[in-house]
Amino acid sequence: MTRFAHHGPGLAGALAGLGLLWACGGGGDVMTTPTDSPTPVDPPARPVPCTFANATCAERVEIASGLFLPVFSTHLMSEGHPGVTRALVVVHGNNRNADTYFESGFMAAAEAGFGPTTVVVAPHYQTDDDGPESDEPFWSSAGWKRGHLSRPEGPSPRVSSYAALETVVEQLLDANRFPAVQEVIVTGHSAGGQVLHRFAASSRVEDGAREGVSFRYVVANPSTYLYLGPHRLDANGEFTVPGGACEDYDEWHYGLLDRNTYAERLEADTIRALLTRRDVRILVGDADTLSASLDVSCGANLQGPNRYRRGLTLVRFMEALYEGHAHKQMVVPGVGHSNRSMWLSEVGKNALFGS
Repeated sequence: MTRFAHHGPGLAGALAGLGLLWACGGGGDVMTTPTDSPTPVDPPARPVPCTFANATCAERVEIASGLFLPVFSTHLMSEGHPGVTRALVVVHGNNRNADTYFESGFMAAAEAGFGPTTVVVAPHYQTDDDGPESDEPFWSSAGWKRGHLSRPEGPSPRVSSYAALETVVEQLLDANRFPAVQEVIVTGHSAGGQVLHRFAASSRVEDGAREGVSFRYVVANPSTYLYLGPHRLDANGEFTVPGGACEDYDEWHYGLLDRNTYAERLEADTIRALLTRRDVRILVGDADTLSASLDVSCGANLQGPNRYRRGLTLVRFMEALYEGHAHKQMVVPGVGHSNRSMWLSEVGKNALFGS
C-alpha cells in the first residue's frame, strides 16, 4: 500500500535552504555561498475532489486524544465541503491496501454519476508490519477485522477498530464540515466486508445521525458473517442448532457469545434488533467460490463451503428466523473475489447508490 509520509525538503532542499552549494574546484572541494537565495517552491495544491491513490490525497483523522488513523479522502475531513451530499466509506481487505480501495471507491462514484458530490474515505487499519507512526494505533491481523482494541504495545489509549470507524463516520456527519450530506454508505470487501457486517450490528453511530440522513451497509464477499443466533444450515436444508463438533462456532465474531470489549457494550438482544432493522446489502459474486484466504475454521465452515454460498445462506438465515429483516441479497454474475469488479458492476453500483 502507498504509505503517505511526512514529507520534508530532502537533502538537496535542506542544503539549498541553508544557502550551501558544493563545487568541485582544481585543488579540492570548495564551498561557495550564492548571492541570491533560491526561490521557495510551494507544494502542489490538493485538488478537490482529490482522486490520486497516493500521498496527495492522504490525511489523518484524530480518533482519540492525540491518536490518529491514516485515511485517503477525496475531500479533506479536517475542512469538509458544503457541496458534498453523499459519503462513501470504503474498508480495505486483508492486504490493508487502502489506496487501491480508495481508487475503487471514487471510480464507482464517478461511474454512477455521483463523483463531484460524493466524499470518498478509505481508512487504513495498520498492523505493526506497516510501520505506524508513534501516535497511530495498530492492530493484530485478526483484531482489526473483529473490532478488537489496538495492540497494547502501541500508543494509549487502546482503541477498537470499530470505534475508529465510528469516528470517521461521525466527522462525515458533522454539519459544520459536511452540512449537505444526506446519505452515508459504508462498504467493505473481503475482510472489509467482515468488518462491515459486525459494524452494522454493533455500532450506534447511525442512531446519532441528524434527521434526514440515511445509512446503508454494503457487505461484499466476506469470508464469514455475524449470526444472531445459534442455528446453522444443516445437511437437510434446515436451520438447526449443531451438535458439539465445534464448541466456539457461536462466539464472536461468528456469533454473539463471548463478545469483545466493543460489542459487549450492547446486550445481545440490542445487537439483534440493530442488525435486523438496518439497510444491509449482501453483495456476492457468483464466481467467488475459491478457497484462497478463506476462513476454513470449524465455525466458518458451518456457514457454508465458500464465500458465495455463505452469503446466500446468511440471507436465508435472516429470512427464516428474523421476520421483517432489512438484509438484501445482491448477486454479481461472473465476478469472483475482486473489489473493483464487484463495485464497478451494474449490480455493485446499484447496491452502493441505487434504491
